[in-house]
Amino acid sequence: MSIRTEADMFERELQKLYHAELEILDLNGDLSEAAASEEIQELFAGHREDTVAQITRIEEIFELTDLPLEERGSPIMEGLLAEKDEFVSEVESDELRDLDAIGIGTINERIEITLLDRLILLAETLDHPESVVSRLEQNRSEAESALQKMQAYRRAD
Repeated sequence: MSIRTEADMFERELQKLYHAELEILDLNGDLSEAAASEEIQELFAGHREDTVAQITRIEEIFELTDLPLEERGSPIMEGLLAEKDEFVSEVESDELRDLDAIGIGTINERIEITLLDRLILLAETLDHPESVVSRLEQNRSEAESALQKMQAYRRAD
């Protein structure tokens, strides 16, 4: 896909976000299983419902903007998944497993927030309807909330 316009960029970023959210469903499940403490397991398992709602909102944005529902991979997301795979296979200490799970989750939420910030800016620049912007902002708010929960765990540790 050649990017020539802000509309092209919006479409590409939306496809990347959609792909990321679909991957996040599996990522959170893997991090929940790999975590040692029940608290961290529940943190990631509990995020599934939010992720499903975020995916639904993204699908609605595709429909509202008359864009084809497609996902596009991202080297950043692929790198994060590779990091998770390495973590799952190498970290043996329970304390370190929880710390690494939180670290990977934090990176994920920051990537998600960055993608959403770009999409919100583009949506506003392109004068997309408020229904598009509000869905992006809702997803961003949930990602920010998840990030804060993870950061709170790190500080409490």
